[in-house]
Amino acid sequence: MAEPLRSATVVGEGARLVREGAGIVYRKWVRAPRDVKPGELVVVEDARGEILGCAFYDTIGPVALRMIWHGECRFSSPVEAITEILRRAYRYRRMLGFEIGRRQGFRLVHSDADLAPGLIIDVYDDLAVVQSSSIVWDTHMDIVVKVLVDELGLGNVYEKSVQRTRRDIGLEPRQRMLYGREYVKVIEEGAARFYIDARRGQKTGFFLDQRENRLQLERLVEPGDTVLDLFSYTGGFGIHALVAGAGSAVFVDEDVDALELLRENLRLNGIDASKARILNENVWRFLRTSTGKYDIVVVDPPAFIQSREQYEKGLQAYRRLFRASGLHAKRLIFYSSCSTFLSRQDFLSLLGYAMAGREYRILGGIRGQPPDHPVRPNATHLEYLKAAFVLIEG
Repeated sequence: MAEPLRSATVVGEGARLVREGAGIVYRKWVRAPRDVKPGELVVVEDARGEILGCAFYDTIGPVALRMIWHGECRFSSPVEAITEILRRAYRYRRMLGFEIGRRQGFRLVHSDADLAPGLIIDVYDDLAVVQSSSIVWDTHMDIVVKVLVDELGLGNVYEKSVQRTRRDIGLEPRQRMLYGREYVKVIEEGAARFYIDARRGQKTGFFLDQRENRLQLERLVEPGDTVLDLFSYTGGFGIHALVAGAGSAVFVDEDVDALELLRENLRLNGIDASKARILNENVWRFLRTSTGKYDIVVVDPPAFIQSREQYEKGLQAYRRLFRASGLHAKRLIFYSSCSTFLSRQDFLSLLGYAMAGREYRILGGIRGQPPDHPVRPNATHLEYLKAAFVLIEG
């Protein structure tokens, strides 16, 4: 018979936040046994002894509790908890039309939004790519893999825990094959297909959060359009445009590995090499030296604002980039920011600055990430993506 779970007490502001659904609780608000272990499953109570839920205890960094349930604690062991968390996450994705083993790419677990704070899992066909940013998930990785394989039917599991958040709290990067042998897959997205290489690719191998925007671009392309894809990575936007009938595309990126995959993706989609010009070049330098005009310009940069302290500096970088790239667009431009700390209002203001002196229309308003990247009210960091298609009318 399993031993009863020990308790951790949340005091002050932390208790209110947990009641409102917070996914993480900082150490300053938590009182726990001195010998609590990394990843230990604990019942979470307030100072009066009222049960608020249950959590995994984190021993490294500023976060002490990673909430996996709110209300009466329903789990008695980490195995039971993780099994239920992953089952529920997959059930939700199936409701959205995603299934393992169907050449689709989708996010299976989106951290706090799926009651797994600090854990990201992306699926490419039958390959799961896992990112842990906590000792909690490092400790329980064997359980995560077993559930992915035995319960959900994944054939391959690769860990890509190399993100900056790990380094910030003192965790070593981890990158390895955890199950199976295949870390390269092909996925289908609308009319396009892409190689996903978990080992060489950025993040988990692809930027799944832009899926709906890439598909929207397919619908907006007119036959013969010229396209400029800035920060092109492995060619997502530009390839969608080409398969939809664009006449040519220029791809600009500094990542040599990404551009090699881009070339493979062009061949995979049967695109004539004469329609694609690939530049291994700094985007800022390209914008300073190029005078070309394109029917469609795509601007999908990395996050310029990594912290609140970088806000003003990052905001100025977006202003310069959006304005400079807009000067190259004749009909349509796609602007995007993945900076959590950039507000929607400031993003709108950036569009106004970039389009100053020109008549334009924002098609469909500000766009966020797709439904397989859900959000929660007390986890605003999950709602990071802001993007817009801007139709230039004058």
